[in-house]
Amino acid sequence: MGTADPLAELRMAEVYTFLAVRRAGSVTGAARELRVTPSQVSKSMARLEGHLGVSLLVRGSHRVVLSDAAVRLLPQMEDLVDRLRRIQRGDAPTRQLSIAAPSFLSVCAVPRIASRCNNLRLRSIELPPALVRAHATDNIFDVALSLGQQPFPPSWVTTAVGELRKGLFAQPSVAALLGRAPVAPERVLLYPFVTPIYSVGGQFVPADDDCPAPLAERRLGHQTATITVALELATQAEQLVFGPVIAARPHLRLKSLVEIQVRGWDVREEVFVACNRDRVLQEEHRAIVAGVRSALSEDTAPPAKASSPGSKDRSAQA
Repeated sequence: MGTADPLAELRMAEVYTFLAVRRAGSVTGAARELRVTPSQVSKSMARLEGHLGVSLLVRGSHRVVLSDAAVRLLPQMEDLVDRLRRIQRGDAPTRQLSIAAPSFLSVCAVPRIASRCNNLRLRSIELPPALVRAHATDNIFDVALSLGQQPFPPSWVTTAVGELRKGLFAQPSVAALLGRAPVAPERVLLYPFVTPIYSVGGQFVPADDDCPAPLAERRLGHQTATITVALELATQAEQLVFGPVIAARPHLRLKSLVEIQVRGWDVREEVFVACNRDRVLQEEHRAIVAGVRSALSEDTAPPAKASSPGSKDRSAQA
């Protein structure tokens, strides 16, 4: 009589427990996430190690880390969970994911994601950067595109996908008057800025656009809640806009706006994709990350130092 296969007694609950320990970095944290006792988590892990015949965790003084064997098995376990979810949910084209992001990231990244996720229906939710993090626990979206490392719940996984570069934009005629690049910071303060605002409790308050020139030192121009409107305003008024390069791409291509290189200004912010593990499959996560990376890959280079034609003569007259 043959020996019974130890995998025959493997339960998916033990695999889920292992993935929870990996996310939380501790038995206690996994127990809190799964709403069981630490003793139950430890027993489940011991059973899984017995079924697989390997040690999965290395226990330290404050945290547990994955063993080398666990690191090798992790992708297979995640794919196993994904396959079961696929069986449960199906691969129908009507499967939907909601993606929350600032408006300028939604415009450039969501279409790239859609091109890689043909079996999904995407719902784009535009939120200011601060509200993306604040609403992560409200279950109104499955994926978030955030600026900077943000504290998401334990059931979410965050992946760094690239840098977002910010720059200064104006009409070509204004850029010419500012003179040869790189422009001195004090020269840009001669012109008003279109600045962002938010509505809080019925009151309009200024928002930080990460411009190296403090808001108190700038001349106040038009105000708006979105960078899209700010850029449109700059095409019609002799005002400057500081914001993400990816948002200005359409205007840069049409040459209705140009980017102005300012001496000492090089503002970049890391972008993260955050996915709810309970609702986003592993292969979907990979496609989303690839789509956002593709969208960000076009705007990392700074503007050319060469000034606009005729800028030298016009600068001398300014």
